[in-house]
Amino acid sequence: MKISIVVLFAITSFPVLAQNAYLCSNGHAKRKVEVVYKGQNAKVPCEVKYTKSGSAAIVWSASHQVGYCESKAQSFKSKLESLGWQCSPKK
Repeated sequence: MKISIVVLFAITSFPVLAQNAYLCSNGHAKRKVEVVYKGQNAKVPCEVKYTKSGSAAIVWSASHQVGYCESKAQSFKSKLESLGWQCSPKK
């Protein structure tokens, strides 16, 4: 039981270590995908914010599942790249 809890924690914690904000460009067009945390030093609740043409929208959110927002942000960045966008980590 203890081992499975440790394994589950390790699996769900991995995306948290990933980059949490991306700047994407395609010609002169710019997009931003970022994870926004609602609490200090807490990975949930969180939101994935997508900004294009100066307009931001929340495209995913999580209240309890650590790593969900980070995973969705990474997937969305990959989707943009598959459509010809060039994305890099926001520092």
